[in-house]
Amino acid sequence: MYRFSALPLLFVIVLGLVACSTTPSGPQPGSDAALESAARPLIARGDYLDAAQLYLSAAETAAAPRRGGLQLQAAALLADGGAWDRLQTLLGGMPPAALPPAQAGQYYLLGARRALALQQPVAALELLAKVPAPESLTDHGREYYQVRASAYARSGNPLEAARQLIWLDGLLGDPAVKLANQYRIWEQLSSLSSEALKALKTAPPPDALSGWMELVLITREQRGERARWRQELERWRGRYPQHPALEALLPDLQRQVGEFAAQANHIAVLLPFSGAAADAADAIRDGILAAYYQSGRSDAALQFYDTAGDPQRIWSVYQQAVAQGAEFVIGPLLKDSVQTLAQAGTLAVPVLALNQIDGDPANADPPLYQFGLAPEDEARQVAERAIAEGRMRLLALIPDNAWGARVYQAFREHYTGLGGSVVAVEQYADKSADFSRPIRRLLNLDDSRARHQALQRLLGERLEFEARRRQDAQAIFVLAFARQARQIKPQLRFHHAGDLPVYSTSHVYQASDDPAIDRDMDGLMFCDIPWALDTQGTWAELRSHVESLWPARAQRDGRLFALGFDAFQVVPWLNMLHLPGFAQFPGATGILSLDERKHLHRALEWARFQRGVPQLMEEAPLTSMEGHYEPQSQRQ
Repeated sequence: MYRFSALPLLFVIVLGLVACSTTPSGPQPGSDAALESAARPLIARGDYLDAAQLYLSAAETAAAPRRGGLQLQAAALLADGGAWDRLQTLLGGMPPAALPPAQAGQYYLLGARRALALQQPVAALELLAKVPAPESLTDHGREYYQVRASAYARSGNPLEAARQLIWLDGLLGDPAVKLANQYRIWEQLSSLSSEALKALKTAPPPDALSGWMELVLITREQRGERARWRQELERWRGRYPQHPALEALLPDLQRQVGEFAAQANHIAVLLPFSGAAADAADAIRDGILAAYYQSGRSDAALQFYDTAGDPQRIWSVYQQAVAQGAEFVIGPLLKDSVQTLAQAGTLAVPVLALNQIDGDPANADPPLYQFGLAPEDEARQVAERAIAEGRMRLLALIPDNAWGARVYQAFREHYTGLGGSVVAVEQYADKSADFSRPIRRLLNLDDSRARHQALQRLLGERLEFEARRRQDAQAIFVLAFARQARQIKPQLRFHHAGDLPVYSTSHVYQASDDPAIDRDMDGLMFCDIPWALDTQGTWAELRSHVESLWPARAQRDGRLFALGFDAFQVVPWLNMLHLPGFAQFPGATGILSLDERKHLHRALEWARFQRGVPQLMEEAPLTSMEGHYEPQSQRQ
């Protein structure tokens, strides 16, 4: 019989217990803390790929659900580093159905970030709709609402973008972050027309969204009168005493308005009242006077100077106006005069030129602002509209002149920059009345006919023939004036292209309804200024008044009148257009914005000819909320 001593066995057991109960002095290899410690310096120097690889290596030996968590942390790092292809590969190997709800939510959120980065906002929204519960995410849904707001904004739905940002606002604590988010709400709602804001404001106070809409409307309608604006703000406070804007945005808004919205008490206007451009100068002057009298600023001096269309005189006329007390100058109108002023010495007072030139002015402070009815702006908006409607391949028909080449270049650069492709472009003679030849070339109909004739020769017999146009285009961009467009549109139908959407600029519309001659343009879509398209509201009322006073001028030069009206209106706000929330100024010529070169750009309205009369089109179709998750606190 063998006997075992209990002491050695007891010693082994005690050693094992001590080993198991010993607390490690630092993070163990492979632990989450050790991974975070190793990844931190890589992330700090922007090496997201190596940091992601640390988590992927650890995931290889980890058990579920930790494996999924490590893979998602790696995926988040790939997203932070913009490695979208690698992110897609990683997500493609992770079946979301096998993930716990919180991890599945993170999975879809990362997929949405990738879709948004690849300019696919609709796909991003579809992925976000699959997130089971945003509040269960590690940040309680903050990134979810940020991404969702960006996706709605990029898909042309500012209302829903604002709604997401309002929900996000309740999750933010940092005052600076909260202020920035509230300015994003402000900017999204500011992109809607006043009519749209009034129509969409359906809930009474204290509804937060309605409060935001009212705040935008008050500032938009009273921005020319600061005293009246402050009075309306006090009434708004009474209706919305608990509104989140009271804590962050409104105090900052009032501070900035007080600091930047200084009004000039003496404005000089420099226009060519004699010379070839006299009629245009008269129309602009009348628009300036209309805005001046509407403003009620009887204390402000408004003085007009004739530049006679001579660029050599512009500097001396400018100096004369300053010597006589001008604090701000509107004009000149002609490009060569603007060029002369841009190359002159330092400006004594700011200038709002009524045309735009290439290059940067030598004088930057005080600034030389540039504002005009640039057709390049319209061409770029045609590109944006076509892309927004999914027309990624276009044909272009343009006039064979310098103007057509310049405007088409602006369109093509913007359209291709947005991911579109111009598959063919043809030019037509400027004075032509028959556009069939360039249209046939554009649609490849001549090639179709040539193939038919070759086949007939080969077979030696007569074959029935119907021309077949090219099938690789989704729409047509036509650059033309009304006289030409009235002939081009029916000729496109005759040449088997009647099913292709046709986009154009304001030049196809004479701004006076004449259904008898414009009916041939039915279906053609174009952008134009609110002054020309609005049938009710402020601009329609003012336009009717102008037409009653100067019927011929209103029809011929209505857009120039609107240019003058906006030029006077926008002067007090020019140095605020770079500020958050004030980046857009609604005017008769469109919603105005300012770029870094001090050029004012116009966002226009869209219309489609129906029975010879332009009918306004929606700014963007509102996406249905059905099927989307809403926080419990927001549900009614």
